[in-house]
Amino acid sequence: MKKPMIAVLLPALATMVTTAAAAQCVTVDPAVAPNIRVDPLDAAGAAQVVQPLDLTFRRVGVGTEALTIAYQIVDEDSPIQSRIGVSAGPQVEWRSNDSGRNIGAYRNEAYALLRSGTVSLAADENSKQAGIRLFLTNLREDLPAGVYREQFTIRYWCADVDTTLPNEIPGILAVTVQVPNVLSANIAGASTRGEIDFLDFSTLSRSLSIQVRSTGRYAVTARSLNGKAMLREGAASTSEADRISYDVRFGGRDLALDAQQGLVNPRAGLEGQRIPLDVIVEDVGAKRAGVYRDTLILTLAPVS
Repeated sequence: MKKPMIAVLLPALATMVTTAAAAQCVTVDPAVAPNIRVDPLDAAGAAQVVQPLDLTFRRVGVGTEALTIAYQIVDEDSPIQSRIGVSAGPQVEWRSNDSGRNIGAYRNEAYALLRSGTVSLAADENSKQAGIRLFLTNLREDLPAGVYREQFTIRYWCADVDTTLPNEIPGILAVTVQVPNVLSANIAGASTRGEIDFLDFSTLSRSLSIQVRSTGRYAVTARSLNGKAMLREGAASTSEADRISYDVRFGGRDLALDAQQGLVNPRAGLEGQRIPLDVIVEDVGAKRAGVYRDTLILTLAPVS
């Protein structure tokens, strides 16, 4: 005999908690940080730049209640390290004057309230300025020459940050950082002068190294004081027997002497490169005995 079964249906009680965005209580005036110039090759320059600026919050509507607003500065396109630029560029950190905390946040963060500043408007105040500071922190890194721009979003809460969604004003805070195209160069050994000695011309090719550091591309030109040849000391004429012609190569590429247009080279970077300067002379079998000299002036200049 089957046992009777009693089905008991219990009503399910669903509890829904909703989180709504608070009505917009303030607007924020557009703010532009002063243009910042960073030279990574300047060893005497600051290791970081601090730029103060103010954000102006303005009350919306005619409400007279006191307001305390929590806010953040959001980087829309940098997921790990905030930068002026997406994947390469000056690293940036934002701090509020009221707490000294980092108030920067990322778009991919769902919860970052520990990094926020506050601004309070009294019941009779229609606007209030909040002082913040922009820190550029990686000025000794290998930053390529160029202009870096970014527009940051202001995220803010008008009410309880635990129960309301924030409001956002995209692109309200603009920052521009310029890294100039600069370079430094010397003969390996830190001198700006060097000598290539062919001795007895047992070899017709000799070289020295040029140390180059640059944030961008650069051009190399070469000028000969003796008309593209080494001349014999004490020679009374410019006979071919008293001249030794030569060719020059920079980094393995032919470098024309006394040419108007330079040999363009890629960016050498902050660590720099050692580039060979090769001098190759013609056969000296028909030349008169003596000491032959020329001065070669090498000029390296940034290229835009």
